Amino acid sequence: MSESLRDMLACEAKEAETRADAEERGDAPPTPGQRGRRPAADPAQVYAVRFPASRLTELRQVADELGEPPTTLIRRWVLERLDQRNVSAETDATPPPAGRSIPPARSGGARR
Repeated sequence: MSESLRDMLACEAKEAETRADAEERGDAPPTPGQRGRRPAADPAQVYAVRFPASRLTELRQVADELGEPPTTLIRRWVLERLDQRNVSAETDATPPPAGRSIPPARSGGARR
């Protein structure tokens, strides 16, 4: 690599870092087409869930009726259930039934 190309790349890298720092501080708007480097207010994490194959068609049908992808429906239902439990715990009431009981996790296995 020639010295002039190396210098040019180093200069561009420095300018990009300076710009990114200014965007992060709020001193400059994000570059068009680029997202800022601010962390999400509530970052998400991917979590694999085993779902009975015999119920996938049903899940897909319900999701289709509601106009959302099955993964979005699963996420929404889980979050709604957690919210219900939190409200129940705050009012010392028993949580609403889950509909179907889920067998307890096997002991000795690793949790995911």
